[in-house]
Amino acid sequence: MTSGKYFNKGVKTLDEPNIGFVVRETPDKIVIFGEKNERYDVPNTEIQQVGANVLLDLKLSELQKYAVPRNSPLPTSRKDPWADDKDYVDLASYEGKYPNSLFNKGVRAKNEDDVGHVFKETPDKIVVFGQYNRRYDIPKEEIYQVGMNVILNKDFPELRKYEVNKDSPLPTGESLNVLNKEAFPEHYKE
Repeated sequence: MTSGKYFNKGVKTLDEPNIGFVVRETPDKIVIFGEKNERYDVPNTEIQQVGANVLLDLKLSELQKYAVPRNSPLPTSRKDPWADDKDYVDLASYEGKYPNSLFNKGVRAKNEDDVGHVFKETPDKIVVFGQYNRRYDIPKEEIYQVGMNVILNKDFPELRKYEVNKDSPLPTGESLNVLNKEAFPEHYKE
């Protein structure tokens, strides 16, 4: 599979014209964020056709078997920095390789509302894809605390001022498609 083939495209099922859009793709699946805070991790084998949208070879009721909690960590095709032995995880090695990255962390408002996931980090902003096909370019100065999630120092209504069109160029001026190239460089082909 070529990365970038499905990213940011709308998704349809055989009986529903608007399921959501593809926010992540790996060599074997696509991750779809739905309009009503849904998330589906769908194997590529369920894709019937790709054009302006991705058509799944499923009905909406059949799609439910691929439902995943929206806050779950996003899948990645990157090789884990530890061995395949599932009983032993060398977290020190992992943290040493990715010490300060906010990539893929969940983002929460001060009042604990779920804002979304970090898809891109620049020196002064984080790009967050959130619920209902929304995207936020949030200045890092709004970050209150970082742990398992990024906690912002504002409540959700105040964050609306950072909302941008999800297809807009990144704060760096690059096309949105660069997110796929950065996430999956070993699979990316222009």
